[in-house]
Amino acid sequence: MRRIELKRATLLLLLWLSATAAQAHGLDVIAQHSEGQVSGLALYSDGTPAAAIYVALVASEDASRVLAHSKTGDDGRFTFAAREGGGMRVIAEGEEGHRAQALVSDLPSGSSGNQSLLLLREDIARLEQHLWWRDVLGGIGYLVGVLGLWALWRSRQPGRGL
Repeated sequence: MRRIELKRATLLLLLWLSATAAQAHGLDVIAQHSEGQVSGLALYSDGTPAAAIYVALVASEDASRVLAHSKTGDDGRFTFAAREGGGMRVIAEGEEGHRAQALVSDLPSGSSGNQSLLLLREDIARLEQHLWWRDVLGGIGYLVGVLGLWALWRSRQPGRGL
């Protein structure tokens, strides 16, 4: 009987470990409005550009009112002619149901450094999506804690040990 339980536990552990190999990734989009156009970037959480996905420019107060739509380029970038100022939102829809939206930031017209500001916002978006070692170590800590609680529970059952 003990051997069957060990086989079942081993099989469940192997299935659980193999299931973590298929991780989902998120989608992030940033956009800014300056000098009559809205430009931006769509990235997946691993930092790769979201190439050839649908992007729409909508009014903030009414998302069903599409002002313009297009697809991202191979580098994940998009540009729209801005028909109105302020109160716009960009919605990006990627593969496998990924969807992200962002308010369009208004930049003062004629300000120098618009391109550098967009690059800075891109770097911030990449850092927000970056997987840090502390996250990995924290996940391992949770697993060790759960396994420790399970071992404690098993050791306290009468007539059973590890």
